[in-house]
This record gives sequence, C-alpha cells and structure tokens, in this order.
Amino acid sequence: MRTLGALLVLALAAPAVAAPAADLVVVWAPGARTAPLEAVARAHGAAVIDRSPHPTATAQTAQKLRAGIAAYNALQLQQAKDTLDAVRSEIDANGAAGLSPALLSDLFVYRGLARAKLGDDSGSFDDLVIAATIDPTRELDTLTFEPSAKKAFDRAKELVVERKTVRLTVQPPAGCAVTVDAAPYTGPVDRVVGHHWVHVACADREPLGRPIELISDATMPIEPPPYLPPSDSETLVQARTASARAVVVVEVHGSVGTARLVGLDGRERDRRTVTLSGDLGPLADAVGELLAPPPVHHWYQSKWTWLAGGAAAAAIILVPVTAAIAGSSGSPSARSTPRFPTGEPW
Repeated sequence: MRTLGALLVLALAAPAVAAPAADLVVVWAPGARTAPLEAVARAHGAAVIDRSPHPTATAQTAQKLRAGIAAYNALQLQQAKDTLDAVRSEIDANGAAGLSPALLSDLFVYRGLARAKLGDDSGSFDDLVIAATIDPTRELDTLTFEPSAKKAFDRAKELVVERKTVRLTVQPPAGCAVTVDAAPYTGPVDRVVGHHWVHVACADREPLGRPIELISDATMPIEPPPYLPPSDSETLVQARTASARAVVVVEVHGSVGTARLVGLDGRERDRRTVTLSGDLGPLADAVGELLAPPPVHHWYQSKWTWLAGGAAAAAIILVPVTAAIAGSSGSPSARSTPRFPTGEPW
C-alpha cells in the first residue's frame, strides 16, 4: 500500500519546472535604454553586467573654459592662459564637443586678451581672428570688455569680413549627430575661410572630433570607428568569475537585437533574433525565454501513462485480495453432481 501511495503522489504532482538556463546576462546595447533587459534578468534571478559603451563626458571642457574666463576676470592672467591653452588642446581632440558656439568663440576671445596682456600681441591677434571666424557677427560690449579689447576684436573682424565664404559638406554614417563649430549640422553650411571644428557622435561608434582648415568648398566624409562588443572569451571569463552556470549574451546592432545562450564551454545552446523599433521590450522577451525555457515533460509525467500504471497497480493489489477472501469462506462457486434413478439405464 505504501508503494501505491507513493505512485499516486507522483502521478498527481505537477510537471517540474526547469531551473533558469543561465544566471548571468551580459548586455552590449550602445545608446539604448537597457532597463527592460535588467528587469527581466532580475525577475529570473540572473545578474546583469552592462558592457555597453558610454561616451566620454564632455562637460569638463565647458567647466575648464569657464574657470579660465573666471581667472582672466580675476586678473590671474597666466593661470587664465594656461587653462585656456588646455581647453584649446581638448577641442582639437574632440571637435568642440560639449560647447556652444558662444563658448567656443569665448575661448579665443579670452585667450587672445590674456595673451595680449602677457605681451604676446601676435598670438593674441590670431586668437581674435579665430573668434571672429567662428562668429563674424559678434560684438564685444564695453560693459564687459575694456575699450582696447573691443578695438582689437574689431580689427580682427575687419580682416575676417574680407575673406570669402565657402561651403562645407559633412558626410557621416547614417543616424549620427554632427556639429560644426559647436552648432548642430543638418546639411551643407557656409563658413568663412579659416579654422573650424567638426564633431560626430553616433550611438554605435566612438565619438570623433577634429579641427579643419577651410580654404575652399569641401566635402568631408567622416567615419568614426565602430564600437566592438566584448568577445565570447571575455564574456566567459566574467561568467566564470561570477560562478555562473551559463550566460545569456545580448547584443544590439542598429535595429537588430540578438540574445544567445552560451555555456561555460563556449558552445552556443540557443539563440533569439528580433527586430527592434526603438524599444528593447521584444529583446527582453527573448532573453526571458532563454533564461526560463518551457518545462520539459518526460514520458513518465504523462497523465495517460499514470492512469494506465494506476490501473495495473490496482489489478496487482485486487487479485491477491480477492483470492484471500475466497480462501477464508470456502469456494465461491457450487458444484452439482448428476443423480440417476437406481436400476434404470441412462
């Protein structure tokens, strides 16, 4: 009877739900909001490592510029020049990322004025010409600047006005944002011959900036290097360090999202590919499927198998019981012996 009870308990038990297939999710989704992926991973008890590239912050360039201007206003001229020299080096490297056109012009106005007060008249005038080239319509007001500073800037503007205007066309990869002299670029622009700065920012590429010297109409193809996702070997090192059983590797390339279930042996066990339209929700659903695959039903968990097995078990038990009953009360059937009249043939 104990055996029968155990069999019935097993028969009535629900099919076992498979354990999560992986306990680590490594995400590489440049420029995308990864919250849906993080939520589905947490819901299945998996840890998340976000390996997405994050553009370098450019706010420090503007902060340094303002610090240099403050030093000039405080008559700390050498400190102002040194700070503004450092900012000039930064914008040459990043294409004036993080600045506005007004701040970019301020850089060369204040740097030029600081150089003049330190005795570098030639270098000072060059800076003022660049400031006027960036914004030929700018005027220095006498409430903020000394009359001598305004006079020097006006001379620089006179030189810039005599220069010709040329057309600049930038050709970035699709989906990238471009600035020219820190102003948004939406198509070919006209600029005065001279120094200018171009910056390109893309979700799936490294930011790229450069200074340019315009002397005539120019078309400038610019191709920032693409971000590269972590290799499988790098991902497996992280998975082993985290003592994970397996890892789900998530990658987003443009409008295509891929989720792969990879074992610690480096072999891909399963994969999902989805088309994205701005939200990672469909990709999060795919990750959920890989983390918690549907329950596996074995033949011995089928209700029909257990019904048949239960009937067989009942027969095995009932037959001996019936025999025992018969043995205690005599034969369950009566036998009759025919009787014939004596002396009569039959």
